[in-house]
Amino acid sequence: MKLIIGIKSNIRLAIFLLVLIFGIVPAESFAGLKWIDVGINGLTCSLCTRSVDRSISRLEFVDSVTMSLENTEGRIYVKGVELIDMRRIAKAITDAGFSVRFVRLQFDFRDVPVDKDGLFNFKGQRYQWLRFKSTPSPKDVALTLIDEGFLPKKESNQWKKKLGFSPDQNILHLIHEM
Repeated sequence: MKLIIGIKSNIRLAIFLLVLIFGIVPAESFAGLKWIDVGINGLTCSLCTRSVDRSISRLEFVDSVTMSLENTEGRIYVKGVELIDMRRIAKAITDAGFSVRFVRLQFDFRDVPVDKDGLFNFKGQRYQWLRFKSTPSPKDVALTLIDEGFLPKKESNQWKKKLGFSPDQNILHLIHEM
C-alpha cells in the first residue's frame, strides 16, 4: 500500500516538474536572447507599471512582460521571430510617458557568432560588444546597451567619451554588465 502511494506521489511530482519547466520557460530562452531587462524612471504606482506593460506588450515580437514596481524594472521575453527591434522597446517606454534608465540583454551565445571586433548579428539587428576580448562562453552573458535612448543622455555620452566610439545608426553598442 505504501509503495503504491509512494509511486503515485513521485509520478505527480514528475508531472508537476515537467509542466513547470515546459510551461513557464519561453522556447527562446535556451539559446540566443534569453530576456531583456529594462530600468524605467518614473514608475510610482501599479497604474504606471500597467501602462508600461501594455505599451511593451503591443510589440509583435514580445511574448510576455513582468514588471516590478518595487525595483522600477521590467523583464521582457521575446517570441522566436525574425526581427527584434530594441529601439521600439525604448520608444514604447517613452510613449507610455516614462524614461529608460537601462536596457540589459541576457544572451546565450551558443548559436550567435561574434567576430574579433565584437560585432554580431541577432534577429535583424547588428550589435557591437565594446571592450570585447575573446569568444564568449556559451553561458549567460549580460550586456547593457549604451547608445542614447537606452541610458540617460549624460550617461550615454560618458560611455561614448570613455570608450571613444561614434554612434552608428545601424549598430547598437553593448558593454559587458556594468
